Amino acid sequence: SEAEPHGVVCRRRRKKGPSAGCDVGACWACMQSAPRAEFGIVRTTKDEFESLEDGAWWMHEKCMEPSDLRAYFGGEKELAAAIAAADADEAAKSATSKSDKTKTKAEDRAAATAEEKERIKQMSVKQLKAYLDRHNTSHADLFEKSELLTRALDVAAAAPPEPPPGPAWMLAGTICYACTKPQAKEHGGVVCRRRREDGRISGCGKGVCWRCMKRAPKDSFGNVRCTKEEFEELGDDAWWMHHQCFEDGDWKDYFDESEPEDEKWKRTGEE
Repeated sequence: SEAEPHGVVCRRRRKKGPSAGCDVGACWACMQSAPRAEFGIVRTTKDEFESLEDGAWWMHEKCMEPSDLRAYFGGEKELAAAIAAADADEAAKSATSKSDKTKTKAEDRAAATAEEKERIKQMSVKQLKAYLDRHNTSHADLFEKSELLTRALDVAAAAPPEPPPGPAWMLAGTICYACTKPQAKEHGGVVCRRRREDGRISGCGKGVCWRCMKRAPKDSFGNVRCTKEEFEELGDDAWWMHHQCFEDGDWKDYFDESEPEDEKWKRTGEE
């Protein structure tokens, strides 16, 4: 019914002196699910609270004095047992969380590898040879496409998946190397990467957010910049790299003009 209690208020009426507690309510759901770091170990249920009738009370652990904790749990030994049980429960949850994260990473890796293999199956003989070259795998003894494909698939099964084709956007959660802040949403920046025509990947692979792209000092970041709007306009052909990660010809491809001598000197140190 609408009048049915949905939780309990942090309050204890003492026999002597004023009432204790912050008077902030906690619903039954939060009472069970709120993390220990925020809520503490002192919990109750609706059934337990009702069974205590007029003697019922509850407070947040942070609102309790040592005497309140002993009174709530029934004594020093009972309090120690409750703390030990909470420690064991927290350790079990932490172990489960780590296991789930490991499982998720393994599943993500398997999915990426499967996607990589499908991409390899669509490659021409020239592309298969280039793929093997990128992974420092000899193919001089292979003469049939089926043989090249088999070796390339073997490499894909053991090597980390190559970055997917298309623009190297920063994904949500990716950390900007310049400010060390994780991105709250997709496309919060761009990764230093270029996939060349032969399939080779260039760039340092570091991500930079749009704020740092605009504000980072020239002496450490360089002059090669872009905006989110410019990157979006280029569609699937979009790429960006630090100037220091450029190779010969990249300046021409990026700016559609020859690389100035002073800029080339900054990049290579050669006259």
